[in-house]
Amino acid sequence: MRIDSVRAKCYSCHVIGLLPLLASVALMHSTNESHVKLSGWFLLDDDGSSLNSLRTHAGSLECASTDWIHCRKDGSVVHGPHPTADERIELKKIVKRHGLKIYAMAVNEGFSAEGVEAALASPASIAAHVAALVKIAVDEGADGIDLDYESLNEKDRGGFTQFVKQLADALHSHRLRLVMAIHAKESEPGTWGGPQAQEYAALGRAADSVRVMTYDEHWNTSEAGPISSPDWVARVMAFAATQIPPGKLELGIAAYGYDWLGKKGDGIGWTEWAQRVAAHGPAKRDAASQELVLTYDGRTAYFVDGEAARPKLAIVRQLGLHGLAMWRLGSEDPGFWPIYDRLSK
Repeated sequence: MRIDSVRAKCYSCHVIGLLPLLASVALMHSTNESHVKLSGWFLLDDDGSSLNSLRTHAGSLECASTDWIHCRKDGSVVHGPHPTADERIELKKIVKRHGLKIYAMAVNEGFSAEGVEAALASPASIAAHVAALVKIAVDEGADGIDLDYESLNEKDRGGFTQFVKQLADALHSHRLRLVMAIHAKESEPGTWGGPQAQEYAALGRAADSVRVMTYDEHWNTSEAGPISSPDWVARVMAFAATQIPPGKLELGIAAYGYDWLGKKGDGIGWTEWAQRVAAHGPAKRDAASQELVLTYDGRTAYFVDGEAARPKLAIVRQLGLHGLAMWRLGSEDPGFWPIYDRLSK
């Protein structure tokens, strides 16, 4: 696959340009750990590529989460179709071999606010929801819960904060951990319902680890554009580090792309990206975002490859963050791994 790349000099200038933005926050924080940790989300309902990536790269990961628990639209909690009994056996083998922590990811089905709002309706419903989540995590032998309740509304803010506090306390009583994914924003309370429902400081006090979803700067119904440009990511994470202890923060790193026609974008993994470049390339590297860009037949595609991860590693180090969180294993550029292994030390 031929790719027209911006050389290292351009990358260096770009990272240097980020430093003034980060410096004032970085002065307030320091870390004793030089290694940039990596976590990842994986799926068990795809073509097997996600689980295969987990098997291959588990030694580079601190922990991983998979879609395990569903919040239905009536507010009830159910075990999803995965992991199956055979998949649990496979995961136990990986854990034993690599000492990996596996979290049960809890998602609101369709990212609908309806079910979560039903769960937040009263103190009794919050307590019941917490108990149901914790029971699955305990019964399944997970190391904790990865809470991914998205696209709520501003009015849910208080109830959601109380729910997260109670969930963290309940998990901690079983010596389990709470990690959570949160929407990106550059100030409180945020510009739309999802981030407005998430009070960064309060959630950071309750959770053990917080993964900021610093991707979809441009999304599947927006104009074509970078998925996670370093300048935007730096602003989001610099703000997050003023609200949440940096040692709890993970920078969400995209491992996918979008292929847009107008304002309709199709999500693509590395295999689909490589096929498009082979048919319509070469691709070019966008100097500002460091992402790969391909234009063809009236379409515009962006992909976040391994090279585009370099500025994100610089941001993690500058702010003293815990590490990176990849969405998702199995769709990533294979070239990410040697770059991460070399630069994360």
